Amino acid sequence: MLEQAFQTHLQKEQFWQAGDKVVVATSTGVDSMVLLWLLTHLPQKQRPQVVVAHVNHELRAQSTAEEKYLTQFCRLHAIPLRIQHWPKASHPETGVEAAARQFRYAFFDQVMRTESAHYLVTAHHGDDQLETLLMKLVRSGELHEMRGIRQVRPFKTGTLIRPLLPFSKQQLRDYADQIGLRYYEDQTNQEQTVLRNRMRHAVVPLLKRENPHLIQNANRFSQSLTQMVAHQDDLTAALLPLLAIKKQPAAIEGRLDQLDGLNQTQQRALWQLVWQRYFKTLPALKAAQLMQVQQLLANPQKPQGQVALNNGIIFEKQYRCFRIGVHQIVDSLVKTRTLAINEWLRLKNGEQVGVFDIDHLPNQVQRQQVVWLAPEEWPLQLRALQATDRIMLDKAHHKTIQRLWIDTKTPQAKRQNAWAVWTPNQLLGRPDLRISALFNREQTGKIRYILCYLDD
Repeated sequence: MLEQAFQTHLQKEQFWQAGDKVVVATSTGVDSMVLLWLLTHLPQKQRPQVVVAHVNHELRAQSTAEEKYLTQFCRLHAIPLRIQHWPKASHPETGVEAAARQFRYAFFDQVMRTESAHYLVTAHHGDDQLETLLMKLVRSGELHEMRGIRQVRPFKTGTLIRPLLPFSKQQLRDYADQIGLRYYEDQTNQEQTVLRNRMRHAVVPLLKRENPHLIQNANRFSQSLTQMVAHQDDLTAALLPLLAIKKQPAAIEGRLDQLDGLNQTQQRALWQLVWQRYFKTLPALKAAQLMQVQQLLANPQKPQGQVALNNGIIFEKQYRCFRIGVHQIVDSLVKTRTLAINEWLRLKNGEQVGVFDIDHLPNQVQRQQVVWLAPEEWPLQLRALQATDRIMLDKAHHKTIQRLWIDTKTPQAKRQNAWAVWTPNQLLGRPDLRISALFNREQTGKIRYILCYLDD
């Protein structure tokens, strides 16, 4: 019986004490409704105080019915309910799923603070774990990225707990049907354009037929790998003093003298740890980037050199020293300035330009444009804009900046001091003029950023 197995699991893990307040993320799907039912029907010695948090994303016609059902359910069972709407007018044209997740978890954090709750509980289950591991294997296979879904992890000022990881989706569905618990199915989970859905419907069933205990194996693999990587990081941390790292305002600097005694595996682990420690808010380094760093360091014919990492960060080898950070370049005729992620770049005329991720979007912005960038398209730079430069309008058409200025009636004085944002190889544009078609739409392997403009 699922109830008994769930209680035994809680007894073993001791996630919380009886009476502690927990916020339960509830969508009316079978996973979260079963979780809510199990939590509110625990024995008194295990039962926490439950507050339900629900986001109506206004994405589907049945969203209103789901909200109404959950409201009635919580009223019937005397459970506090907090609801937040994500207005359809606020939905982005692309990247809706990622934006919805950001909105959702920001609301959960808000509810936790308002309710003085230390725990957020979500209904991720064993099938989610297996799908996640398979997706990460397909996308990279890097050990640090293969750790899967953690059962417990820090979240904002509290803790995120996923107590259903030992259980399969089928177990939850069977239990709901057995007790007559009503739930709603999200039809978007059937769309085969989404990688997770393809894993769920095409790959996972085949693997489960090979081994009915696959979910237990997936959880065991995730836990073992997490422990192994943590142990490796502990061993590698002992090597950090060899680099003699010093923190600078926009970079870290250190020495390479002591690396000669380390093998390639140790060096690779060391640079991974350096990135995780000092640039932890940025995407993980790819294997190819780490290999380029190691090849540069091992090349005696190249005492100086650079490797582009992520988000405009450059690894610089300077004889027996190194620097990792934003690289500023100044040309004798035209000053070329590098844009650092989540920072305004102020120009002499009072204009400001910056590229931000969605979590660090500034409060005051005059113009903004969504841009999609791959790691290799960094660093972004501010350069002079010439009338003869050409910008891509769509796959088949380009336009000169001169023609664009005429179309937009840009004053001559502004043309003389014009600037634009560039990737290493392409004109990206500027948020108050035009963004190249190469960067204004969602593409596989690219990340969404906001290019912002402010004029004093």
